[in-house]
Amino acid sequence: MKGKKIFELNPIWTALFAFVPQITDFFSIPFTDRDVTSFYMNMFRENVEYRQSHNIVRQDFMNLLIQLMERGYVEPDDDKTTHISSTVSKLTMAEAAAQSFLFFIAGFETSATTATFALYELAQHHDIQKKIHKEIDEILAKYDDLTYDAVNEMTYLHKVINETMRKYPPVILLNRICTKDIDLPTTDIHLPKRTLINIPLLELHRDPSIYPDPDKFDPERFNADKIAERHSYAYLPFGEGPRSCIGTRFGLMQVKIGLVNFLLKYNFKLHSRTQVPSIFDERFPTLSAKGGIHFIIEPR
Repeated sequence: MKGKKIFELNPIWTALFAFVPQITDFFSIPFTDRDVTSFYMNMFRENVEYRQSHNIVRQDFMNLLIQLMERGYVEPDDDKTTHISSTVSKLTMAEAAAQSFLFFIAGFETSATTATFALYELAQHHDIQKKIHKEIDEILAKYDDLTYDAVNEMTYLHKVINETMRKYPPVILLNRICTKDIDLPTTDIHLPKRTLINIPLLELHRDPSIYPDPDKFDPERFNADKIAERHSYAYLPFGEGPRSCIGTRFGLMQVKIGLVNFLLKYNFKLHSRTQVPSIFDERFPTLSAKGGIHFIIEPR
């Protein structure tokens, strides 16, 4: 419930945060509902205090945050002694909770959106679905289990997910701030330092000059030779550079494991209630099909 409430945003507030954040900063308007913030802060604090009082150590993200709160650094995996400055700053409880919260929301609705639209396309293209079925069957027979290495060897599945995020980027707008004065190459546009930049991913990913016949679902666009032909910033579902998504690998693995478990056992067809082509719901900050996507799911 609380996870879904994070994405129940007023379109007017969303527009203000995206295009004129100075207003929301000036009036201290929170992007996240205060009830959600309070719930998450309390849950995070209780988790940290429980682990500390019971001396619980796990190899997970929460443990890394606790180390940053207690010491200001993360212990190296190789047990080598590392010189740490005495002036290193430690994370506060609020800062650690914020990092945890960001990691949660980045992999919550976005992963579900990607998996849903992937199945939506597979349900329309049974030849592609059969090809994935074949790849999953062969690789799982080779490894005899769904392991990290097995998933990474599913190259066609990776192409399908990439093509899904090209056609349906979960986050359709990237916000950046120009860090220095710059004249954009091949244009007469000058951008002063601190200029707000909005990158419309849905339009970029469906630009026919970059992706011919952009409405066609074609995983072969992500063959190595095709990728090499495009500008490296022509595909930005996770952003790029120092501000790219911290959970890229986690998010991809989460989607892959979910799809493998579905496609291992089932065939997907579109239900007549599903609209084709999709009409996107403007009320949500992430890409969402108006009226939802409905499937007929049959055992293989």
